[in-house]
Amino acid sequence: MSADTKKFNLRSFTSFSLVISTIIMSWSGFILYIAPPGRIANWGTWKLMLFTKAEWQALHTIFSYLFFILVIIHLFFVNWKAFLTYFRSKIKSGLNRKWELVAALIVSIVFFIGTLREWTPFGPVMTFGEKAKESWESDFKVPPVIHMEIYTLQQLSPLLDSVPPERLLKTLRENNIKVSATDISLKDIAADNNTTPSSLYDLLKARHSGGESLNKPEVPQGAGRYTVLMAAKSSGKEVSVLLEKLKTKGVDANQETSMKTIADKLGITPREVYLMLTEE
Repeated sequence: MSADTKKFNLRSFTSFSLVISTIIMSWSGFILYIAPPGRIANWGTWKLMLFTKAEWQALHTIFSYLFFILVIIHLFFVNWKAFLTYFRSKIKSGLNRKWELVAALIVSIVFFIGTLREWTPFGPVMTFGEKAKESWESDFKVPPVIHMEIYTLQQLSPLLDSVPPERLLKTLRENNIKVSATDISLKDIAADNNTTPSSLYDLLKARHSGGESLNKPEVPQGAGRYTVLMAAKSSGKEVSVLLEKLKTKGVDANQETSMKTIADKLGITPREVYLMLTEE
């Protein structure tokens, strides 16, 4: 084996690392594209390929930073001579690929503006992602209150017939749940006990009946993108019932009509539309 093969090669290391980072960034980005909203993922036991949504987010973020650092190393440390030579030659001779540069700029601008303005096909791609995220609701538990996983026992008390936080603390301890104070969130308690916020809430609710506030329909995040069909599934109502409600309001809609579209017709907010359709 030659001395060159034994010597650590920064160029090869950077190339291999760039490929690995690209694969992990791309795959984690796809997972996050279809992953359920935080209110679902953080409430129960949702995992995909052994990892939680928070772990996929961490992987995507960290490897994105690593990719950026590797690109800097690749350009300015590994190939800096070739990069500078190429850069200088282009300045002297002028850009020989003007049309390619213009085309690249135009494509980038179209993608940038099209994504923000939700032009086709960019808007439908994001809408499909939202539908994929919300489709998890039928398979996993949804918290009675949005992001209830960050509620402490003190905040949870009014939702459980105003049972004193200290009593909730005692209930958890009696069921072998390690918790030191009432100002710790369900999420942190669950992490310390290898369980889920959903399981902790179910335990407390079984021992202490819930208050009226839990019976009120909660508005999901991104309600504007919800369709009538999605609202029906999340509220446990029939699509025909919701469409009939809309008809009485003078709105001609179908199961794929969004809350935002209905809100624009009625002159109210998507949140108010969702509550109007899902309330008893």
